[in-house]
Amino acid sequence: MAITTYAELQAAAANWLVRADLTARIPEFIALAEARLNRLLRPRLAETDVALSGTAGQRTIPLPAGFTEPLRVWIVRADGREELPFLDASLIGAAVTRCAPRFWAIDGANLAFDRPLDQAYGFTLRMLKAFTLSDAQPANALLSDSPDVYLFATLCEAAPFLRDDQLAGAYEARLGRAIGELNA
Repeated sequence: MAITTYAELQAAAANWLVRADLTARIPEFIALAEARLNRLLRPRLAETDVALSGTAGQRTIPLPAGFTEPLRVWIVRADGREELPFLDASLIGAAVTRCAPRFWAIDGANLAFDRPLDQAYGFTLRMLKAFTLSDAQPANALLSDSPDVYLFATLCEAAPFLRDDQLAGAYEARLGRAIGELNA
C-alpha cells in the first residue's frame, strides 16, 4: 500500500497497530508525531519561500502560518531582490525615521525591521515550515519523500497504548534509522 495522503497514512497506521480500539486515536497520534518531527527535523523539505507585504509606517509583518524558523529575508525591488542581514531583535533600536529597512529580526510572532517603512515594500521570507497533515491538507513534502518517517513517528506515539515495550522499541529503532537516512 502506498502512503501518499493523510487518509493513506491513517490506514497504514491502523494496519500496523492491528487494534480496532486505537483507530479513532490515529489522527491524534499523527498530530503528536508531527510535533515531534517538527522539533527533530530540519530537512530541505521544510524550506519554503513566502511573499510578504510591508505597510508604510509599520516596522513589523505578522509571520505566516506554519512558521517554525527563519532562514533569509529579501526586500523585493524593481531591479530584483536584495538580501537583508539578520540582526538580533534585542539590537534593533527605536529608530523613527522612515526609510527602506536595512536589517530584520524575529520579534515574537512578527518579522521586524530596524525602522518604520517609508513605503509599501514586498519581501520574500525563506523559512522552515511545520509539517502538518489534515483532511484539508492531505499531503506535504515530507510524506511524499519519506512516508516511513511519518508512519514510524505515528506508531511511536501510539506505542504507550500498546503496552508492548519490545514493539515500541522496534518502532523507535525504525524511526531513528529513517530519520538518520533522511538527515544524511
